[in-house]
Amino acid sequence: MNWTNRFIARTGRLALLISPMLAALAIALPAFADSSLTATYQGRVIRFTHVQSRAGAPAIGVNDPGFATLLSDTGALLTWKPGERFVLITTSVPSVVSFAIGDRRYDAGPISLQASFAPFLVGDEAYLPLREVLRALDLALREENGVAVLQPQLAALDVRQEDARVTLFAHGGTTLHARVAQESSTSITYAFDGVGTTLAGTRQVSAGGIASITIANAGTLREPSTLVTVQFESGTIAEAPQNTDGRDVLLAFDTPASANPQQPAGGEASPTPEPPPDTTSANGAASAPASGPATVTGVTVAPAADGVSVAIAITGSATYEWHRLREPDNRFWVDIENAQLQGPPIDQSAPAPVLSVRVRQVDPTTVRVALSLSGPKSIAFSSSPDGLGLAIGSQDVADALRSGSGGVGNASTAVAAAPLEQSEPGTGSFDDTSWKFGPRSGYVATNPRLIVIDPGHGGSDPGTAHGGASEAQLTLDMAKRLRAILIDRGWEVKLTRESDVDVYAANDSAHDELQARDDIANKAGARLFVSIHANAFINSGPYGTTTYISKPDDVAFAHFVETHLAADGTKDDGIIKSHLYVTLHARMPAVLIETAFLTNPGDYALLTSAAWRQKVAEEIADGIGQYARTYPVPNQPAQ
Repeated sequence: MNWTNRFIARTGRLALLISPMLAALAIALPAFADSSLTATYQGRVIRFTHVQSRAGAPAIGVNDPGFATLLSDTGALLTWKPGERFVLITTSVPSVVSFAIGDRRYDAGPISLQASFAPFLVGDEAYLPLREVLRALDLALREENGVAVLQPQLAALDVRQEDARVTLFAHGGTTLHARVAQESSTSITYAFDGVGTTLAGTRQVSAGGIASITIANAGTLREPSTLVTVQFESGTIAEAPQNTDGRDVLLAFDTPASANPQQPAGGEASPTPEPPPDTTSANGAASAPASGPATVTGVTVAPAADGVSVAIAITGSATYEWHRLREPDNRFWVDIENAQLQGPPIDQSAPAPVLSVRVRQVDPTTVRVALSLSGPKSIAFSSSPDGLGLAIGSQDVADALRSGSGGVGNASTAVAAAPLEQSEPGTGSFDDTSWKFGPRSGYVATNPRLIVIDPGHGGSDPGTAHGGASEAQLTLDMAKRLRAILIDRGWEVKLTRESDVDVYAANDSAHDELQARDDIANKAGARLFVSIHANAFINSGPYGTTTYISKPDDVAFAHFVETHLAADGTKDDGIIKSHLYVTLHARMPAVLIETAFLTNPGDYALLTSAAWRQKVAEEIADGIGQYARTYPVPNQPAQ
């Protein structure tokens, strides 16, 4: 989608780019003046004056002078202009954090998270959730007895293994220095002075001689410290800490070849770890595990007697669902719900019969562990206080179950033996009973076998262009691929344009052009309307696929399309209700799909791949087919 040309999803000039829904959101905000917040940061005082409260949490205005000072001090850059939806913060790492007005979901690099409330507008100023912004900067707001401190955090501790060597990469919100606070023949404790952490807890490693890692808070509010205790086998050598890049510290451990040379990782249990030194929290109280979402702290794959064992380390309680695809695909995945992934996504090869392992945050509350298998292997589940275990057999099994569910921690339940029940479309977060635009229209297609596909832009409006690729060309290519698939499946298909032309007339108005596209579907009495686009932004931060809807009739249709598009290879941004012209004025169920961002390098590589565009077309077709089977038209054959 091009934010400066005429386009399918908005119906006015730049001043009207914010949809009526978002404008109403801004108008409906409480009418009270900004308050202020004074906090100590690195020995200096910063006063924030553009502060409001939303959902019991602070919101910070992007024009706040104190906020500008903090961004400058941390080496971060904020990008936003009035009238735009996305607010980007580029950190010093560098990593891009993207927020969207009216959407609680936000992206921190490749990880998708959920804020305590959605960013909002007050006049021409955007307000962001302050605590989430601070977290992106590796800071935390700590308050005690009326004193507020912006506390740098030990934000990540990444464990990597190469043969008998294990390395720990620590990253923080300020320059890190690791000093040895305590040492014995089987453990060592490092103190990171000047930083707190939310990573407190114990992580089982059981690899390369390392048994476990315990992280704890110590010190005071103004002078925090984080203690990292590593338990290891006797004979393991701890190298001197190395400060690799200011905010990064490398901790390395080597196991002599003579130390248990025949014992594979994950074999015989390691000695019982020694307790870490006595620690207290920032306010002097004993540390306790944080409540809230569970944390997936690691995934370990190791050969077993008859296949492979997969250990998913989980801190806290969570439920999970698992699914597998039929041959010849044989992919298998576990979705751990109410969970956050600690550290970056994982993508690695694995021993047979597992081919590869991918771990990522697929939405703000779900961590997915996906395995590619060499066949329909048997899979057994086991849960423990430390997480979830999978035993994958080496033999193929006939009629393997396709899905199930269970729990770990306090949510532990027996694994479901029967397939999961599918939710009725439209009964989740897009329940028709709460729909703001009113009840269903009662539309009846006069040509129930016809699908109208609208390739976005074209002719005098090329849409967005980047790296030699134009939106108008890409959308037409995907539309033609989708048409071929649908015709092959028995549908009648009509495109709003067959070539790079305007649908109404060259250099026409937005209203005339958009209405002309709807007219093709409305006059033909089509069953469904699909508008295809590619997205863009002022920099490379945002990425992902978004499905837009405008009326109740669109909800169930969008549900099926979005579900299939979730596997297209980029981030699933879900379904968004918005007052888009073509979906609002199409009488039949309609969706507008922003397939990916041309301005994001990863998405650009997908958009310019013919194989990926074919995959997107197939997924949209699958969504159409599933919708048609679920909501058949009377006296019509199933597609």
